[in-house]
Amino acid sequence: MDYKIASLEEIEKIYYEHMTKDFPPAELKPLNAILNSVKKGWYKMYLASDEDGVKGYACVADCTNHTNTEDEGEKIGFLDYFAIVKPYRGTGVGTEFLTKLKTLGFDCILLETESIESAANDEEDFIRRRRIAFYKRSGCVDTGCMYNVFGVEYNVFINNDIELTEGFLAKLLSAYEYAYAAILRRDDKDYIFRVK
Repeated sequence: MDYKIASLEEIEKIYYEHMTKDFPPAELKPLNAILNSVKKGWYKMYLASDEDGVKGYACVADCTNHTNTEDEGEKIGFLDYFAIVKPYRGTGVGTEFLTKLKTLGFDCILLETESIESAANDEEDFIRRRRIAFYKRSGCVDTGCMYNVFGVEYNVFINNDIELTEGFLAKLLSAYEYAYAAILRRDDKDYIFRVK
């Protein structure tokens, strides 16, 4: 499997061919917001591909500068989107790709899953439990924190088994909040608050 950073043209192609199908409209940011973040240099889309084409993509925001941790050797990213192209789901590509993200220059990548507690029905509950199980199998750790973002509850995970000291957890949560504010270009905090 080959991994690379997507060009602006590749991002646009992935957005229309895959992201619009892989994510509900309410969860999908406008393409312009994604492209503007990439142009500013703190947001990247990574592609997993082979001779048959793209098998998965991951959008990661670099939150390091905001948390002032670079001098301490703690680079923090936020996994904004992660998906495997439909024919390759359940083949191990996702686990390999998520593991590969650990080598992309971040000490820790934050990710989120919709909370099981807020599932509206059995189908949602099943999908959320499956997603959480996948992250845990891939070595991700639940921080024990939950956020409400635009009325949706998310559990916050990290992709490394790092000791969650009170100080480091505060940096992670600051990075999480910053990622939303920066991507959405909003100064208000009305849309995001910590539940636990």
